[in-house]
Amino acid sequence: MSWRTCLFQRISISVDSAALKVLMRLPPMMQSPAAKSALIFAGASFITGIIAKILITKMFFDYPIVILMLQMATVLFSIELLRVFGVLKLAPYTFDKGRHLFLSSILMSISSWLSVSAYEGIGLPLFDPVKRLTPLLVLGVSTFIYRKQQRLDRNALIALVGISFLSSIAVNFELTMGRFSLFYGLIAGLLHAAAFVQFESLSDTFSPLEMMYMHSFNSLVVFLLADIVQDEIRDAFMYVMTSSSKTFVFLFIFLMVLGLAIQYTTFHCIGTNGALVTSIVANGRAVFQVMFAYYTSSYLFYDLYPGLINWMSFLGTAGSIYYFFQKYDLDQWKPIPFTKC
Repeated sequence: MSWRTCLFQRISISVDSAALKVLMRLPPMMQSPAAKSALIFAGASFITGIIAKILITKMFFDYPIVILMLQMATVLFSIELLRVFGVLKLAPYTFDKGRHLFLSSILMSISSWLSVSAYEGIGLPLFDPVKRLTPLLVLGVSTFIYRKQQRLDRNALIALVGISFLSSIAVNFELTMGRFSLFYGLIAGLLHAAAFVQFESLSDTFSPLEMMYMHSFNSLVVFLLADIVQDEIRDAFMYVMTSSSKTFVFLFIFLMVLGLAIQYTTFHCIGTNGALVTSIVANGRAVFQVMFAYYTSSYLFYDLYPGLINWMSFLGTAGSIYYFFQKYDLDQWKPIPFTKC
């Protein structure tokens, strides 16, 4: 055995031992499969959000329909390719199966389009703070529209309200009231909540991979139809031909690949933890992402900066999330059950 092989084996053993020690130090509630699903979802959405905002705010590739459409095309092409080579055992897409997710795919597609369109931040400054109310909207949609009831006691409900409003304040660096940003943020949050609740109901019937497959097909159709109205493909093509760089190409390809990760981890987290917990994890990720991006100058903030109120709200959001999860003994991390009214 050569010295290089011995050195590689020793390094591998050291790395494995270090990783095992880190995992052993994690709290028990963070070692369950459901907790890992939530953490991976948070990580995937964090990286995806950072890369997307870099492309839009720093490289001025402000074509949300093109970004979302190509992400869905990448997901669909990858799944079909793996199906052809026999890596994935999935039945081909049919309209009979796809219709189960069609409404929720439309709702999620519109919400995603509004969210990515608001990444630029100047036109809709209040959009993201309003969308941080999504956990409350998930609770409201499931209770009053789908006639389901979450088993939340008063303390958990107070913690949920705290998570929603404190995270809303934490990401709001500019205390302004804009009617359009308020309206579009509320619409995006409602559609997002309705889609999440529907996805949770369908997760009992379909696996995360099947839902990702059908959702990508449905959403691709929606974005293709939307581009007929917006006509972004031509402008995006002209941008690539005249203003792109090697950094842009690398980040854009990386963002397309991340589309696979964010789609799968979203459906896996919803199926494992439920719509409400997934929306809470998304809020925590969004607050951390904004603070991280500001202090690393990942994307533009246009002379805005976090103040004492933002930092207090950030800490309050973290404390409220911790209290909410402790309330439900998350060493098991099971979804909070739904019961018919």
